[in-house]
Amino acid sequence: MAGYSGEMMVNQAGATPGEGGTGRDGTGAGGALGAEAYRALYEFSPYGVLFTAPDGRVLAANPAACEILGRTEAEICTLGRQGMADDSDPRWAPLLAERARAGQTHGIARMIRGDGSTIEVEMSARVFSDPSGAPRTCTVIRDITARASIERELRRSRQALVEAERVARMGSWEWDMREDRTTWSDGLFELYGLSVNELDATYEGGIERVLPEDRQRVREAMERAVAERSGFALEYRVVRRDGRVRTFRNQGEVVVDERGTPVRVVGVVRDVTEAKLVELALQSTSADLERRAGELQRLASAASAEPAATHALLTARQLEIVQLIAQGLTNAAIAERLFVTEGTVKWHVKQILARTGSANRAEVIARVLGPPGTEDLSMG
Repeated sequence: MAGYSGEMMVNQAGATPGEGGTGRDGTGAGGALGAEAYRALYEFSPYGVLFTAPDGRVLAANPAACEILGRTEAEICTLGRQGMADDSDPRWAPLLAERARAGQTHGIARMIRGDGSTIEVEMSARVFSDPSGAPRTCTVIRDITARASIERELRRSRQALVEAERVARMGSWEWDMREDRTTWSDGLFELYGLSVNELDATYEGGIERVLPEDRQRVREAMERAVAERSGFALEYRVVRRDGRVRTFRNQGEVVVDERGTPVRVVGVVRDVTEAKLVELALQSTSADLERRAGELQRLASAASAEPAATHALLTARQLEIVQLIAQGLTNAAIAERLFVTEGTVKWHVKQILARTGSANRAEVIARVLGPPGTEDLSMG
């Protein structure tokens, strides 16, 4: 370490070199203990430390600064700030102006390493006077290139999500059941025509946005999904801020913890108003719908009595899980197929075993699906 930098650090510790006064730590001996502490901090700090003059000259650089900048201390001192700062980065000017005005600054700017590559550097600088009264600056730097890259990618991903939701006329939401706090995506705010400040971020606050005639049905569907730890899909009408009534389709899943306790509900909402209008128009041709209903009824009647009775004991989601078990899928594979957590699948399997009085999965398959070749086709 250059002698100048060591001298400055001792001075910062509270005693000027050669003086026998008391340092800031309250000890005598010219602040020698403080000098050694600051010397160790300078040498072994994971952060780069640069001592500079206001004109950009670098007077000393610690080992971490040399590693961050990919240069020797001699190279750093020769180049100075002007030789290492990326002058195409507009962030440098306001940082230097703030340091000149306030005597300190903090921010992020781009610097050039010895191999010519650029890095994002977070820096904190403070102006002080050396023993002769000359202005000097101590600058602490750290390389945040990786973090900055991740943050840029997150911003791009978020923007892509916002654009995708806008084009698809959809939005997403999450309800933290423990905190009773809901979080909406930008797309969902746009569907409702609301700003962030207009949202009552509670479960009941979201229900209040539903048309009064549909609220009870929505509540019952949500309560049933939570009780069964299952997914849900429902349609309801809402009144936008501008007074327009729209029909939304809300599809989601209940997330449970390792004990099977529901902790979160996540969902995706789509504006299906136009599709709903088409559906209502097609309902006038009910003959085809009646024919299909009759076919389904005949298929259901063809199933054996025991599986039919067993079906009544299980939810639709649990019947779906039984079908996947019959295909030889593991809990993890079933969770991936249904887009739920493995803990949710385990909870349902326990419920299936209990409700069907089965000791193992083979018995479940036999009781629910019946002997090979007699599976209830209405299950998919």
